[in-house]
Amino acid sequence: MKAVGKINKITLLAITLATALLGLTASSWAQGIPPVVWAKAPFQYDKGEAPSVAVSGLVIVEVHEGGDGTLWYHTGRIQENGSVTWAKAPFQYDKGYAPSIAINGNDILEVHQAGTAVGPLWYHTGSISAAGQVTWAKTAVQYDSGLAPSVAIAGQTAIEVHQGQIGIGPLWYHTVEIQTNGNVVWSRSAQYDSGVAPSVAVAGSTVIEVHQAGGVEGPLWCHTAEIQANGSVSWASAPFQYDNGFAPSVSASGPTAIEIHQSGLGVSQLWFQIAALGAGGNVEFFGATQYDNGESPRLAVAGPTVLEVHQEETGVGPLWYHTAAY
Repeated sequence: MKAVGKINKITLLAITLATALLGLTASSWAQGIPPVVWAKAPFQYDKGEAPSVAVSGLVIVEVHEGGDGTLWYHTGRIQENGSVTWAKAPFQYDKGYAPSIAINGNDILEVHQAGTAVGPLWYHTGSISAAGQVTWAKTAVQYDSGLAPSVAIAGQTAIEVHQGQIGIGPLWYHTVEIQTNGNVVWSRSAQYDSGVAPSVAVAGSTVIEVHQAGGVEGPLWCHTAEIQANGSVSWASAPFQYDNGFAPSVSASGPTAIEIHQSGLGVSQLWFQIAALGAGGNVEFFGATQYDNGESPRLAVAGPTVLEVHQEETGVGPLWYHTAAY
């Protein structure tokens, strides 16, 4: 049974000291990479499945399936001591499956599937106030067809990736221009790779994408790109394998990226690793470490704070968040 509560400064300090004493971050320190220090336990914040989370400053917006074709959002705020205070209840904002959310300043861009198989992909825009109140556009708009979409934002440019079919096959991307009036302009889709379960993050002009190249516990691959001055994206000529696992997720802030994944299908060990983003789209991963157990992990990195969300079990059930600092 997982405990429900908050992390205080003393707890975080104790975790930091214990981790340092155990030498768990020695390799990352030796490489000049900041260590990631996880809170001792995750805490339940809601019920549902397929969560996704984004952070703007100290404000959190999380989205998930309700299990009956409904999509819900839940807001929260990161406190000075690293704990999270969540709104008392979530609210329904749409219908669909497999949501992914990104925030830039006050602008929200959310994408999701219309159904459980290959079909229409929809985006839904919104805005969030400093107080954490979300105002959604009245309706969602179709932008493509596929499944398993993922979206990330850097400045006025967003990158969206998705599968074109069930199982291993073409992976597609869109660029999105976010205009000052809140409107979004989508480019035509283009194939950038092949695989399944893509996740994308952006740090400055650097795009880092991760996906599975095989089945359960199969190769995990990373593909990088650079956003050009005209808003186009130039992808590296080839991806590279960085680990083995299932359902990867990635987020980035500045020169640092954090990647998480399951060890296998269903409820299993959850692993993370830190990566350094170098010039020209170079990425160096520094080895995976288990941080929890669960399913469908997703994360957001904001400054020195890592916020991860996941399911406790397969299907609708408890949703948990886990914080870390680096």
